[in-house]
Amino acid sequence: MTDTKLKCWLCDGSNVSVFMNQEIDKNLKSTDVRITDDRYGKTLPLYKCNDCSFVFAYPLPENIIELYENLEDESYIDSLKPRIKEMQHLLKAALKQKPDAKTVLDVGAGVGLMVNEAQKRGLDATGVEPSKWLVQKAKDLFSINIIEGIVPNDELKNKKFDIIFAVDVIEHLSNPLEFLETLKNYLNDSGLLIIATPDCNSVLAKKLKEKWWHFRLAHIGYFNQKSLAYAIKKSGLKLIRFTRQVWYLPFGYLYKRLSNYLPIGFLNKQIGKIDSLNNFPVRLNLRDSMVAFIQK
Repeated sequence: MTDTKLKCWLCDGSNVSVFMNQEIDKNLKSTDVRITDDRYGKTLPLYKCNDCSFVFAYPLPENIIELYENLEDESYIDSLKPRIKEMQHLLKAALKQKPDAKTVLDVGAGVGLMVNEAQKRGLDATGVEPSKWLVQKAKDLFSINIIEGIVPNDELKNKKFDIIFAVDVIEHLSNPLEFLETLKNYLNDSGLLIIATPDCNSVLAKKLKEKWWHFRLAHIGYFNQKSLAYAIKKSGLKLIRFTRQVWYLPFGYLYKRLSNYLPIGFLNKQIGKIDSLNNFPVRLNLRDSMVAFIQK
């Protein structure tokens, strides 16, 4: 590689090779990073570090933060009820590990699903979210005040938390090590950090290749257990264990996306008309997303 800027974001190595090369206009719009975007396999050009196995996008758009600040996604709002179960599942697992927790921080809080569930359990919960639209939706739907912005954030200055969540966030960031170090600074000495992100070394990722549903324009960094463990250690944190992420999605939402892979799309309209079926929550563990439990 002749471009000196093309270095691994984790190990700073230049031993990289093309992983997935597509002719994509890097001047993305906010609609390109929607949570529910289903244009699977459409990505920025991706490169793989042959030393630490991290996969990253290059070149990057210059307006990444702005894209998320202006993000709106009505389809995401339509699928909230089952997604609440996902937050409940993660919160339960976190409290099992850290039963004495009193404070929670959710980074990339969306409309405040995790914050709302934590508050229901009597925890002092705070959320941070860059999307102005999602922050307003949190107020409208749950009467929750989410901090608008990213971390580090002035509103969190000198604050520490017992549990910090970053669920499906780190894959959107061009500075994963800085992000982990920032979260470490917000974590109490005996606190618990939970990172959930796709696993690009999973069986499904290898099987589906460029058709894998996590290959999307919004995702610019792809980890496997090796590279995430490396990033955690390099950030001065300690990995406790990995588990697999459990998803809860509406049947109609899931069916529509399966039609990208199977010839079943002709039933999408009919399913959409049956509200009880369309919104029926489906529990999934496809073992292609990982959850890291982390301590200082």
